[in-house]
Amino acid sequence: MLFIKRSSDKLLVVLAVAVAFCLLSYRPRSHINAQMPTEFLDASSVDSPRQRVVEERLAKAYWNCVVNNIQWEYSYGSRLPQDPPPDFVLTRADFAAGADLSNRTRYWRRLQHVWSMPNTWKKQYEWDITWTTTWMDQVKSVGGWLYSRLSAIRL
Repeated sequence: MLFIKRSSDKLLVVLAVAVAFCLLSYRPRSHINAQMPTEFLDASSVDSPRQRVVEERLAKAYWNCVVNNIQWEYSYGSRLPQDPPPDFVLTRADFAAGADLSNRTRYWRRLQHVWSMPNTWKKQYEWDITWTTTWMDQVKSVGGWLYSRLSAIRL
């Protein structure tokens, strides 16, 4: 019995569209925890308490790099590349000794180990309206693919 041309029908349609827009725009997003997981620290080669403190500082510096750079390049559930990307690097002068290739590779392997662990990530609901434009990019890519296939058929 909807759409009998009552004055309230227009209001109901607008309200339904607004509710649908809000439901589609409030989406879950996963972010890396700022708190470093204990599994990320590589204390296997630590002999003294002093070395442990240095190793903890190094691990925290690499974890800050993950929080500030890496999580924006690779999303939750994605697979990390075998080799560390250029963004996985320490920039502070006080960590220059710990920024060598062996430590960088070692902590990249540790990150690959903890990347998919549930305590590494936190889920938050955020307002996100990117869905309103991403479908256009998908239509454009399908159109480009079709155009390339059809132009190859022409003689």
